[in-house]
Formats: sequence, C-alpha cells, structure tokens
Amino acid sequence: MLEADRSEMDFLLRDSVENNFRGFAVHYQPQIDAHTGALYGAEALARWSCGKYGKVGPADFIPILEENGRIVQLGKWVFRVAAHQCSRWRRSRPEFRMSVNLSCRCLENTDMCQFAKNILKQMALPSDNMILELTESWPLHNGQGSEETVLNLQKTGMKLAMDDFGSGYSSLLSLQKFPFHLVKIDKDFVKSTTRNDEQASLVPSLTQLCHNIGRQVCLEGVETREEYEAVRHLGIEVMQGFFFGHPVPPEEFERLYL
Repeated sequence: MLEADRSEMDFLLRDSVENNFRGFAVHYQPQIDAHTGALYGAEALARWSCGKYGKVGPADFIPILEENGRIVQLGKWVFRVAAHQCSRWRRSRPEFRMSVNLSCRCLENTDMCQFAKNILKQMALPSDNMILELTESWPLHNGQGSEETVLNLQKTGMKLAMDDFGSGYSSLLSLQKFPFHLVKIDKDFVKSTTRNDEQASLVPSLTQLCHNIGRQVCLEGVETREEYEAVRHLGIEVMQGFFFGHPVPPEEFERLYL
C-alpha cells in the first residue's frame, strides 16, 4: 500500500469509527464440533468498506487502527454486536458460543473488563457463551496491566482462547500459565496434514501437547475434504475453515446454519 493511500485510509477509518462505525459490519464464520459434526458456535469477524476503496481486507485496515488507537473502540463495538447476536441465537441453541478477537491494545485498556461485564448484563447473556481470542504473542509485548486484564476477564466466566498457536512467538510457558480453555492451531499447519513427510506429524503433535496440559484444541483453516479426513481422528474438539463455511452476514448465517 502506498504511503499516500495509507494516510487517506487512516483518515477514512477514523471518520468511520467516529460516525457510529459507518461502513463496518460483523460477519460470522461457523465453528464445528469435531466429534459430532454439529454447530459449535461462530467467530465474529470485522469487515469494512468505504466509497473510495470498496471492500478492504482486515489485513489492511486492522494494522492502521492498531497504530492510530481506534482498535480499542472497534474491539468494544465488535464485542457488543457479537454479544447481542449470540444472545439472539442462543434462544434456539442455548449452548451456542461466540468467539471475539481482542487486540493487545484492548487488553491495555483498564475498563475493558467492566465494559464486557456490563454488556453481558445488558444482554442477559451467560458469560460462558463468550470466548475471547488472544494472539499467542500478547504476553511477550504487554506488561503486568494487560496480564491482570486477562485474568480478570477470565474471572467473569468468559472462556479464553489462544489464537494462531504455532505461528511465531510461541510461548509454552504462557500456555501453561494463563487459563486458556481453547488453543487454536494456526491455519498454516493444516496443509502439512496431507503430506507424506515428517511435517504431517505437526498437527497431531501440537494437539497432543495441548491435551497433555488440559487444553482443548480448535484447528483453523480446514478447507478441503482431504484435509478434514486427515485430521478428524486426532481427537480435536473444534474445527473451522472454508470446508465448513465462509464468514457471512448474520442473516445468511441464520439461513445456512440455524
């Protein structure tokens, strides 16, 4: 992206956020219970479009929001929208779980925990229906304050998930130290499951490691039946990927999965 484009996109994003998140939407990707094949829940994913650039991918707009600090406002907005949607959907499926990504910036925000508690109360939503996803590297880049925020969020009853496990700054100590309920193995590992070399053992090994310390596993990025057949007997609890469904608007999610 050109610097001029980035500067203009920064302005447009700030304008969108300050104008009631104009142009933003939340889409939902299904998560499947790997043992039964039933719907486990959904991951809430932010989407953004504007008049000049059309649909802009998260890989382009999220880093800009991280830099200008608006990611905290967006994170809270996505949490509120997703919690409201979860509250609606659990009327027909009480066990439905909603996963929401939290930026490291959100963890630095001192009122994040109280904000989340207030939203759950407003929606009359049981806390264990919400799963908060944190990237595996957050403990390496954040201080004591964010660690306390994570522990306080967990005390509300919401479940914690370590996202993109194995993608970079892996910290097995963090996996053991913090009360993660679910570990999401990074989608790049799925491709190795259909190979005929030593890399094919990566997903089974990571799954066993997580199970050995009492963590459940979600495998991301399952895109083909071949990949699904290669991993479905590994004892993984949850799966997610294009093989099961793409991120879609709430109305389409209801039609397809509920």
